[in-house]
Amino acid sequence: MPSSHRVRRTRRRLWPALLLLAGVAVVVALGVLALPFRHAPAHAEAAKADLQVAKEALTSGKDKKAEEAIAAARVDADALQSSVQGFGGDVWSMLPVLGGPVSDVRHLGNALDDLTAAAEAGAQAWPEVAGPKAELMQGGSVDVPTLEKVSEHASEAMDRLASAQAELDLVADDRLVIGDRLGAARDEAREQVTPLAERAERFGPLLDVLPDVVGANGKRTYVLAILNPAELLYSGGTPQTFTQMTYDNGKLQWEDTIGPPTAPWLTKEVEWPATSGNPFHRDPSKAISATTSPDWPVAGEELLSAWKANTGQDIDGVIALDVVAFADLLELTGPVELIHAGQVTSETVVETISGRYDDQLVEIQRHWTNFSLAKNFGIFLLGADSQALGQTLGNSAEGRHFAMYFDDAEEQEAFDALDVTGRLGDPDRDYLGVFSQNTQGTRADYWQRRAVSSDVKLRDDGSARVSLEVEIHNDSPPYLQPGNDPGNGVYTRWNHLNLLTLLPDGARLRGGTIDGSPLQGQEGSYDGRTFHEEPIEFAPQATHTLTLEYDVPAAATRGADGELRYGLSLDPQGMVVPQALSVRLRFPKGYVVTSVPPGWNTAGPSGASYTSAWLQTSESFEVIAR
Repeated sequence: MPSSHRVRRTRRRLWPALLLLAGVAVVVALGVLALPFRHAPAHAEAAKADLQVAKEALTSGKDKKAEEAIAAARVDADALQSSVQGFGGDVWSMLPVLGGPVSDVRHLGNALDDLTAAAEAGAQAWPEVAGPKAELMQGGSVDVPTLEKVSEHASEAMDRLASAQAELDLVADDRLVIGDRLGAARDEAREQVTPLAERAERFGPLLDVLPDVVGANGKRTYVLAILNPAELLYSGGTPQTFTQMTYDNGKLQWEDTIGPPTAPWLTKEVEWPATSGNPFHRDPSKAISATTSPDWPVAGEELLSAWKANTGQDIDGVIALDVVAFADLLELTGPVELIHAGQVTSETVVETISGRYDDQLVEIQRHWTNFSLAKNFGIFLLGADSQALGQTLGNSAEGRHFAMYFDDAEEQEAFDALDVTGRLGDPDRDYLGVFSQNTQGTRADYWQRRAVSSDVKLRDDGSARVSLEVEIHNDSPPYLQPGNDPGNGVYTRWNHLNLLTLLPDGARLRGGTIDGSPLQGQEGSYDGRTFHEEPIEFAPQATHTLTLEYDVPAAATRGADGELRYGLSLDPQGMVVPQALSVRLRFPKGYVVTSVPPGWNTAGPSGASYTSAWLQTSESFEVIAR
């Protein structure tokens, strides 16, 4: 019989072997549990490829192919989740060091699952909105039950996109063992998810208000205003023709079209309550010139107030469209026939409507031509592809040729998010908007040519000294009517205008000139923005130049690393020929420009410049120097 000492010694020799065996067993078990992870990358890549195919198929109208691709993506997404979300994944995620990467893989899998679910919801909604058998919009009317279904699908898609973003936010930038590989995969996924989520966030509020907008919960009445940029107001062209349109439980009904010849009250001077904070309101005024504010949410409210003061009628909103936007629509539809004007195309309609007043000597003829413009816009709503129509009007809104205003604050906010309300840009850092307003009802703005240049010298504290020059040329042709040009009226080649320069919040004017002589106009503040308004008279072919010098308190902000970040917002006016613009920016000595946005160029180590022959859209820029 062995001694107890020998037994203890034998047991001591067995313990290392048992520990080694246990360790091997754990490693083998973990290896078995990790086997499904081997297939995860392949499933992820396959699902990504399928979703890309679905995206391209949807945008090209191939709904069946999109459905098949999304179904394939769902198979791969489910397979990926089965690979990484089971018991094996639970065990691996709790291990030190290796648990972190495993958790990241699982978050990436969840994000892909969410993105696939969003695609499934979107694919269910898409055929109703833009497919060949779409039922959402028919003849300008909206099918309310279909709208409710589309809203449900869209809400599901938005929720899953938000969930995907949250999952991606949990993935680490860098991990031991694998480095930044999963962080890079997260960033690649974000490039796809973030734009979709941001767009969904913009459209989310719209889904909440659309039933009310189309009269699902009570009749709604809107006014369509056709604007003529040959006679500019600060908001854009002067309204020439108005058409009422109503929505009742989704059904669109067009009412009578009116203009000054058929509704004399449009040119009658009356008083109405001014919109709060609008320094451009004048009492009494004409309804046809109510939209003097450059900010369309204010201009729209003024128009509705003027309408009620004259008719006693409450209107729920305004849709404003000028002939430049109408020309863009004709690119979709092709030529149309206008009463007294004949056939017009996208190339000829602006000149025909706004530049040939000598061809229509009777005002009632011009009214009927404008009437047929409004009628054709109604036809566009009845027959045009809704997706293409929305895209075209959205592009026109960027140039301030199209705007929508709603009297209901929630509805207005929802459309604000889509950038179709004509709201002015952000004035917090540097801002510039140049607008002119015809003061004698002439049509000479058709020939207005405008060039704006801004020279910005930044200081180390972020403030700036700005030198601004605005040159306007009245490029009018010879007077064609009998006798001498009277200098006013429809046919004159003279132009009488007020020139408005809108500047940033808190800007302080230091001085300026008009053709080298002292300024004659007034200064003021509009919603925090400093402005100067200067009256100018233009003979045919005359050119006048306004200069301003002013200080901006916070044109640039200081970044976390000490860099200066210069911000500039620009708003155009809805002109026939867009204004030219140039900006020259100089940072303080010792700074080096490190980042410029598209369209900008560096100018030496501490300078940058921007030039646009035609400023056709509102813009927002940031230039960085260290």
